[in-house]
Amino acid sequence: MWIVEKKVGLFLHYLTSGGKFQPGIERARKFTSQEMAQTMAKVHGGIVRQLQDN
Repeated sequence: MWIVEKKVGLFLHYLTSGGKFQPGIERARKFTSQEMAQTMAKVHGGIVRQLQDN
């Protein structure tokens, strides 16, 4: 899974399903493909990060 994140001040915010950056990784929209996450990062600004499998 992939997420889009952006540093806002001292904190990381994550792209939600609503297209806004909010704190809290539990609300982050998770993408199944890296390409889709990269497209959303370009549109909204931010960087793509892969979530680790636990």
